[in-house]
Amino acid sequence: MSKQKQLPQGMPIDAIECVYIKELDRYSDQLINEIKDFLKIPLKEDVIEGSVEIFPDEYGDGFLSIGLYLKSELTNHISFMDNVKDLPMIDLTNYEEENLVDLIVDITQRWFAESWWKAGGWEYKLPLKIYGHDGFGSGIVIDLTKQ
Repeated sequence: MSKQKQLPQGMPIDAIECVYIKELDRYSDQLINEIKDFLKIPLKEDVIEGSVEIFPDEYGDGFLSIGLYLKSELTNHISFMDNVKDLPMIDLTNYEEENLVDLIVDITQRWFAESWWKAGGWEYKLPLKIYGHDGFGSGIVIDLTKQ
């Protein structure tokens, strides 16, 4: 079993971004396959809206959480990439001026959107957007579908 990576203290922000992009890219094929499997499931007629949220790793522990929510009478939650628990750990207290949590949410948001489109999700019948949970990230909302 390999030891989880730890980013060195004082690492420049642009280098941290490159590391996280590279780490997420290791999982791109798997995510695209998960999305393709999801897209094969017929959309229930009573679903009225949907969204995808990136849940932040607020403590720098190297975890990732992505949830798709389909709202009907009840809300159905679909989780993507449950097994991504080995991203590099980082001591967030060393970056008080920069909000690394928001940066990592933005990186993950772009990565998921690109994977969604590669899987054929642009044509999904329900309008979907992706954003950071509870206002995390830079506030940018990305359309995942053409709807």
